[in-house]
Amino acid sequence: MTKLESLRVTQFQYFAVVVITLFTSFLLFPGRRRMDSSSTIIAMIHLGSFTAQYGAQLWVTLVAGLTMFYNLPRHMFGQVQSRLFPMFFLWSLVTSAVTMATFVTLRPLDLWEAAHIAQGICMLVGFLCAAVNSLVIAPLIVRNMVAAFSMEVAAGLGDVIGYADMSEMKKTNPAYSACYKKFRRCHGLSALLTVLSLVANTVQLYYLASHCVPL
Repeated sequence: MTKLESLRVTQFQYFAVVVITLFTSFLLFPGRRRMDSSSTIIAMIHLGSFTAQYGAQLWVTLVAGLTMFYNLPRHMFGQVQSRLFPMFFLWSLVTSAVTMATFVTLRPLDLWEAAHIAQGICMLVGFLCAAVNSLVIAPLIVRNMVAAFSMEVAAGLGDVIGYADMSEMKKTNPAYSACYKKFRRCHGLSALLTVLSLVANTVQLYYLASHCVPL
C-alpha cells in the first residue's frame, strides 16, 4: 500500500472515531438536545438515513461487488474495492448513527417499551457492525488486498477476470500466501458483520412496514 493510500484509509478511521464520539455524546447527554421531538423533519431524516444505509448494503453486497468481480481484471477490481470498502463502511457508520440518534430523539430512552427496545437493539447492531468494519477490519482488508493483487500483477496474473486458481503461487510465494490468507479471513469476518447488520435492518424494515399507513 502506498503512503497516499495509507493516509486515505487513516483519514477514514479518524472520521469514524469522530462519528462514534459524537454519537456517544448524544446518547450520554440527552439534556443538551434542542430538537423538537414531534418534528416531521426529524422523522424524515430518520427514515432517510435508514433507507440510505439499507439501500447501500443491498447495492454493495448484491450488485456492485458481484458485477465488478465477474467483469473487471483482478488488479482493477482490487483498486476499486480498496476505495469502495472504506467509503461504504463509513457511510454505514454515519447513517446508522443518524438513524439511532433521531430515533432516540423521537422516542426518549425512559419512554421505551418492548417494541422500542427491539428496534433499538437492531439499530445498535447495525451501528456496532459498521464501527468495527470501519475502524478495524476495512484497513486490514485494503492493506492485504492491495499487497496480494500487486504480487499477482508482478506474476502476470493481474488481468485474469473473476475466479483464478492461485494454488501454485501460494506454494511458491509464502508472502503472497500469508497475505492472501489474512485478506480472506478479514474479508469473511467483514462479510459476516455486514450480513448481520443487513438482517437487523431487515427486521427494522419489517417493523416500519407493519406500522405504515395502508397504501
